[in-house]
Amino acid sequence: MNTSATRYSGGAILLHWLIAALLLANVVIAFTMEDARELMPLHKSIGITVLLLTLVRIGWRLTHAAPPLSATLAPWERLVARVTHGAFYLLLLVMPLLGWAASSSGSRGTGALFGVIPWFDLPIGKSHDLHEAMGEAHELAAYLTLALIVLHIAGALKHHFIDRDGTFGRMLPGR
Repeated sequence: MNTSATRYSGGAILLHWLIAALLLANVVIAFTMEDARELMPLHKSIGITVLLLTLVRIGWRLTHAAPPLSATLAPWERLVARVTHGAFYLLLLVMPLLGWAASSSGSRGTGALFGVIPWFDLPIGKSHDLHEAMGEAHELAAYLTLALIVLHIAGALKHHFIDRDGTFGRMLPGR
């Protein structure tokens, strides 16, 4: 593992922005699904894809060290960075798993990914109460993830515009 790099690896950057784009798409879909229930299969497919890409990202992270945090960071900033990143990994696993559990426990099931790739339901019982509980937990995890995204973006913008310490550029592609 190389810890001397000042930027994230190309694989980490690709996974970061791919997962971010898929999350953004799923947020838009989630907020429009009330009026367009036909988007639910796409929402489920993107959610499972986020779960799988998060597993890949965790594997990547375990085999490719992140660049060290800037030496200019205050101890509280280091703590916030570590807690935020850990919470992201946790929520990027838990949120889609809860959605998958909600789908699996519902009457319609998960269905095929993107209408093409056969997928399976989790081995849990079909239950309206379980479906509702998992759906509510999934929604709570989604709101927590949105709050973390806002915090993450605010931190990136602070580093770019106020601190001007190069932290923001470490995750930008092609720089």
